[in-house]
Amino acid sequence: MCEKWNTREEQDIAECNRQNRSHQNMTYQQRRTSIYQLKDDFVKTHQREPNRMEVFRMGRCKDLPDGTQRWVDDESNDRFERMTQMMTLSLQSDDAAPVSVEDAFIAVMGRDRPGRVRCAGKAETLRTWYGRGKGSSSLGGYHTQV
Repeated sequence: MCEKWNTREEQDIAECNRQNRSHQNMTYQQRRTSIYQLKDDFVKTHQREPNRMEVFRMGRCKDLPDGTQRWVDDESNDRFERMTQMMTLSLQSDDAAPVSVEDAFIAVMGRDRPGRVRCAGKAETLRTWYGRGKGSSSLGGYHTQV
């Protein structure tokens, strides 16, 4: 097994992975509970599916016993605050249409890559997240920037 890892090809792959990790600006929490288990626990607790902001928060923030929160990095906290602020401002304004959770998420995080759902886990695709026949092309205001 050691011979396999010491080949030039494997070392090149490891170096490429190391460089790719260095470009990530927001990481998930390092814990044993998967995002799917967190989503399942959320459904059991709240009797509904979590929205994308809640999934984003579950993956990057931990509620501490003293009532405070610990974010994995400042960038994640800032983005979550911007999403929350967009929704709050739209609710307070009488003349503006309310901003949905989905629209606020997309405005702050950007659109999903083709075939994938941002911040929802490795196995999630547009079809599994939104259901059959739904997704970015069938949601009315999905691509509009707020």
